[in-house]
Amino acid sequence: MRQKFIVILSLLFVIFTGGDSFAKSGQEHIQIWDNVFGISDNVSRNNILPLWRTAQEVIDEIGNDYRDLRENFSWFTWGNYGHRLLFHWGFNADPKRYSPLIKQVLSCLKDNPDVREQERKFFSYLTNNIQSRRNRKLINAVTSVTGIPTARGYANAIATIIYDVHLLGDYETVKTSALPKIDDIERDLVENGFTKLITGGDKSERLEKIDAELKASIRAGRGRVNRVRAILLTEAVKKYLPQILNERFKKTLSEKGITITVTK
Repeated sequence: MRQKFIVILSLLFVIFTGGDSFAKSGQEHIQIWDNVFGISDNVSRNNILPLWRTAQEVIDEIGNDYRDLRENFSWFTWGNYGHRLLFHWGFNADPKRYSPLIKQVLSCLKDNPDVREQERKFFSYLTNNIQSRRNRKLINAVTSVTGIPTARGYANAIATIIYDVHLLGDYETVKTSALPKIDDIERDLVENGFTKLITGGDKSERLEKIDAELKASIRAGRGRVNRVRAILLTEAVKKYLPQILNERFKKTLSEKGITITVTK
């Protein structure tokens, strides 16, 4: 019944807004992160806010990086894709395998006689000089704000989930051509996010149960249109992530003034 209710709500949204939601604001993304991480009290919201602001900068704010790319590769432009062509491939994705960006780069280089060499240099520069710095910035924010360590891949898993939840939120808007496929986001969430959190240390009976229920919930959302599937995936994260965080890191988070609230 809950999933049917969500589908009906999403359809009503499209009807009454006329599909004009081109992008979520930074504050909307912050509200989604608060919801899926189980952040409900004001003290916890204030204490975790620096992490959300850093994540927003890393994913959505281009800063000087687009100008930097243009200065080093004057032929490059993001064209009709807009800012989502950059840094919206996910925390773990390799930009040189990201099909929307590959397509745009090759389009920009269509009349360039040195196409392969320019393509190689572009992706090498983007990955080594820009993407690696942005990813480090997010990981550093995860560890400093939450206390969750890099050991056993825990901080990377949190960064992965933060990133993927943002992308799922973007799927509730109109311009989605520069976003990863929903299948890829789901796979990343499971393999690089939840699996690392659940299996990174001793796997309690409680975590075993959460793992099984989470995977069943994710499977149940498949076969829907992308926007509805994104909503259902976000709901699955919201239901199970707070439980995992409390099972693994309740004391660690509490020491940082962050309380995770699990909703029934």
